[in-house]
Amino acid sequence: MGLGLAAIRDMISYAKYDEESAFPVARGIAIGISQTGRFLRHYLYEGFNTDEDGRMALDGIMAHTAGAGRGSFNHRFAQPSRDAHRYSAFFYPTDIFPFTSRTQTDTVTGWTDGLFARMREEHRPKVFYTNTGYEYWGRAAGLIHVSPDGAGDVAPFENERIYHLASGQHFVVRFPPPERSRMADSPGYRGNPLNFLLTMRALLVRMVEWVSDGTEPPPATHPRIADGTLVPIDQIRFPHIPGVPFPTVAHEAYRSDYGPRWSQGIIERQPPDLGAAFPVLLPQVDSLGNEMGGVPSVEIQAPLATYAPWNLRAGFAGGTTELTDFFGTYIPLPRVPDASDPRPDIGSLYGNRAVYLALAARAADSLVDRGFLLPEDSDRAIRRAAEQWDWIMAR
Repeated sequence: MGLGLAAIRDMISYAKYDEESAFPVARGIAIGISQTGRFLRHYLYEGFNTDEDGRMALDGIMAHTAGAGRGSFNHRFAQPSRDAHRYSAFFYPTDIFPFTSRTQTDTVTGWTDGLFARMREEHRPKVFYTNTGYEYWGRAAGLIHVSPDGAGDVAPFENERIYHLASGQHFVVRFPPPERSRMADSPGYRGNPLNFLLTMRALLVRMVEWVSDGTEPPPATHPRIADGTLVPIDQIRFPHIPGVPFPTVAHEAYRSDYGPRWSQGIIERQPPDLGAAFPVLLPQVDSLGNEMGGVPSVEIQAPLATYAPWNLRAGFAGGTTELTDFFGTYIPLPRVPDASDPRPDIGSLYGNRAVYLALAARAADSLVDRGFLLPEDSDRAIRRAAEQWDWIMAR
């Protein structure tokens, strides 16, 4: 199971340094999404970015929607397909300490470790960690930038950026939502169409610029304890929308003891002995219920809906207070005043379509200025905003 780590390292080393390479390159960037994002966090943790001849392998890494996880990739009984959710697989070594790149000590267990603890400093690649709101709720992403006790923020290294794609779910669903996704007795839909892929396109360009010529990317943009945008679940001020119950739970990462030889990759205790859970901290929301502290898309800056990155198991046979894995909730704003809904109606917010699209255009311009949207994607973002206006107002 460890050969995959070596294969990725050796492939890019061959491409960069072997004079007979069939595909010679000057730099190498790896992009991983979800499981493969966890793989890249594990690659960093195992110190694989130094090749067998002592040279730097990858120059850049984008680990997307990995949350706080690494993976079951290089140990006894490894099963790479395992992840961690409240309903399954949390006994496997996936969401386990350490979570931050900086070396920290967990005062509960006395463990001291960090993702970069085994890596030569001069071989640290440029790294983007990008997570949607779902990863904060379903994959403990808050732990990648806080202390193990949840008491304070932890700044990334200079070669790292952490970006929170505010209010997004694990993947983008199509728009408009199919009627079958409508939740019973609710204005909401299972599945969140907030399109963070435009941000990811821009961030890929920012990574290439950073690796190729040293152009600094946008600063880390994520919720923080210090400014009140990263809070415990009972402090989130989500509006009381009729038919949309707010979650009472979020995924927890546990202190797990796999036996005395776990530091050598040898599991001797499976299932592990579970200790106390690490703290769960989540993005605070605005008055509409959209997340704060992250990269705000056009949909968040000129909102027509509440984009919740979580979804409850309503309509299932059991566990109706638990989270639906990977999915968020899309809750359009009321078109006209609704006394039962605390959110403002679209008419009072914008007046008409032309005013709304002008605001959406200004939002797109601001994202271009900050480096989170490519100029050639600006019209695409505005068209998506127009599509949402037309669909909601025609319902």
